[in-house]
Amino acid sequence: MTVRKALRTSEEKAASRSSPATTSDVRGAKRSLGKAGRLRVRLLGPPRVERGGEPVEPDTRKAIALLAFLAVTGQAQGRDRLAALLWPEADQERARGALRRTLSALRGVLGGEHLSTDGLKAALDHGSIDCDVLRFRALLAEGRLHDAAATYTGDFLEGFTLRDCVEFDEWQAHEAEALRRELAGALERLAREERAPARAIAHAERWLALDPLHEPAHRALIRLHGNAGDRVAALRQYRECARLLDRELGVAPLPETTAVARAIEAGEPEPAAARASSPNVNERVGDLYTLHGDYVKAVASYEAALAETSAPFRAAVEHKLADVHHRRGEWEAAERHYRAALRGADDAAWRARVTADYALAAHRRGDRVRATRLAEEALALARRARDDRALAQAHNMIGILTGERRHLEESLALAERIADAAARVAALNNLALAHARDGDLDRATTLTREALAASSAIGDRHREAALHNNLADLLHRSGENEEAMRYLKRAVRLFADIGEDATREPEVWKLVEW
Repeated sequence: MTVRKALRTSEEKAASRSSPATTSDVRGAKRSLGKAGRLRVRLLGPPRVERGGEPVEPDTRKAIALLAFLAVTGQAQGRDRLAALLWPEADQERARGALRRTLSALRGVLGGEHLSTDGLKAALDHGSIDCDVLRFRALLAEGRLHDAAATYTGDFLEGFTLRDCVEFDEWQAHEAEALRRELAGALERLAREERAPARAIAHAERWLALDPLHEPAHRALIRLHGNAGDRVAALRQYRECARLLDRELGVAPLPETTAVARAIEAGEPEPAAARASSPNVNERVGDLYTLHGDYVKAVASYEAALAETSAPFRAAVEHKLADVHHRRGEWEAAERHYRAALRGADDAAWRARVTADYALAAHRRGDRVRATRLAEEALALARRARDDRALAQAHNMIGILTGERRHLEESLALAERIADAAARVAALNNLALAHARDGDLDRATTLTREALAASSAIGDRHREAALHNNLADLLHRSGENEEAMRYLKRAVRLFADIGEDATREPEVWKLVEW
């Protein structure tokens, strides 16, 4: 219903009354309207809005986008923020005018309810709104996975786009990916925990449909068919997995996947997962070169280790190679090795740790959207695994991206609880940077000194150089110029010893947070 239509209908109803309304009539009508006018906002799939069981059709796509943004964020939003989000090409005055008209029209089609505004902000009354995205997430939080999966009826704002609204597009894509990840996690658990074979298989098939190249989902489906006694279906699923991986990625299934299929084919028990091996000599040498900052030799050592390491244990070396390329600012190589470290991995804690590092690389590269998506994925995985080390890394990364000290403080507390020295140094440094941004230079300086002392004990020269540089900056800002110069000179000497040189590896010198 358009605004004009709503107003016309209202006027016609008013004209048809034969007697004036009393005060009690008006109050009763308002109570009745409040009950009948509950707003249902459906954003999983194509957007749909209903009020009191009747469809509501906002006049413009911008009005739909505005309603979706307010519904999902769940809090009041500043008018300037909304204007810039939806009218990025307009100047501030024109954008605010367009927002004002859109809010007025939206309030009209919502019957004057559900939407509140003032001169600065706009918000929805969430007490009178049923939004499927919020309900989906609430059901997940309550552990009602079957109900959550049933609520997910399609991808977020499926088929909906706005022209020339890059920031809104990025927000929409980010929410869509996050919701798909959350659904995938629920389906993975349902497939693993469901006792009825047919229902478990259905959950695994839906999980796989979200990403047909996700090998753990293929492996789960192969295993479920085998456990159900359907050897033909299990082997057919393995062949489909092999075909897709070869066609799309040019790789074969992981040995673990092949072992599951071979055991089913032979009618034998699935082989127990092999225990992780200790690092070989080349890997240990690569670790030492990394700490010393000799990254060319570190890469050579890790590549030699990779050639000597059996397939089940290659992920750890791939992760270390990714870290060295990340430190050098070789983003494509780092991404390739992060993906290799993650491919086929079932362990949620491991995936969380690698994904958090991958998020940091994306952040340092300047890809904030990808960094945010990866950081949130890492946090979700870490929470699912209940792994303190992974949680420390994920909270640290979220803190870097948002600047919120609570995440960095949580990371520091976790790192200290599990005695993870490297994670503690990272959290101390990033917390110091957050305090510095807030103007608390004394607290920032104290935390940076503490981080520097701990980093020196670890022996990571690159991060030690960055901490000397950060401390020099804080001291200079505090007016302690002589001491600042001493730390700056030490930082320059350390940076000069790392990697090759500033012209060939400029990212080495840019390290500030990690």
